[in-house]
Amino acid sequence: MKNGYCMVVSKFRLYQAVVLCKSLAAHIKQSDTYRIFTLCMDSETYNTLLKLELVNVKLVKLKVIETDALRMVKKERKLNEYCWTLKPFFLEYVLLRYGDLDRVTHLDADLYFYSDPTRLFENQSQSSILISDHDYADIYKESEQSAGKTNSGIVSFKRNKNGIQCLRWWRDKCLEWCYERVEGNKFSDQRYLDEIPSLFEGVDYITTPGVNIAPWNDKKYKISLLNNEILIDKNRLIMYHFSCYKIINKKEFLLSFGDNIPIPIIYEPYTQALEKAINDIDKLNA
Repeated sequence: MKNGYCMVVSKFRLYQAVVLCKSLAAHIKQSDTYRIFTLCMDSETYNTLLKLELVNVKLVKLKVIETDALRMVKKERKLNEYCWTLKPFFLEYVLLRYGDLDRVTHLDADLYFYSDPTRLFENQSQSSILISDHDYADIYKESEQSAGKTNSGIVSFKRNKNGIQCLRWWRDKCLEWCYERVEGNKFSDQRYLDEIPSLFEGVDYITTPGVNIAPWNDKKYKISLLNNEILIDKNRLIMYHFSCYKIINKKEFLLSFGDNIPIPIIYEPYTQALEKAINDIDKLNA
């Protein structure tokens, strides 16, 4: 199966995006089975990524996918809201333009891979749409009322009727309304995903362990290190979502999620990778 991974990246997420791309390249065993399509929101992002020549990364300029309708809503949305709006538009663009891809998967730029994600698609190969449960720890369970059950950090669509219909429905909903606030049963691009299991066939939550572990759920698990692999309970960690982990400067990073303290065996490799990306880009642009 050939996978197309998609990201929407601005200069404010550039370092994280570079680290994500490198983590994926480090763990996927067969490099010819995937590509990372990156929608660059600004020239700084495009030019820097072009110079870096990252493995299997295909750059797309914003003007390539912007429509008149998108340019209209862009005027009234903040940058992060517009980036969220663009997720399904970019997924559809990639899926329709690159006919060799079997599936397209959106990745938030603040994700990081610790092992090969390919098996999550192999484990649920019949699913047209794959979504991720927030899987909140009890202490954060009330957040589901605002942010929803489903997290949009990873969302995957297969090239078939169900996948394309669902993707286009999400696209139209995001164009209509996508803001960083709760309004009725809406919140950003995310709570629309809570609706799709009842609207479309072939929708499944990801069941492979170790996917989308994050500050809102990592306290549920026993996290350990065995033979240089991070285990979540007894399963390999595939992907961690570094939501609310902020870059203060080249050497300072802050987790601003409740009273959470970063888990060293998870956060230290990511922090080191961020430091390297910052230094590499500084040298590149010197």
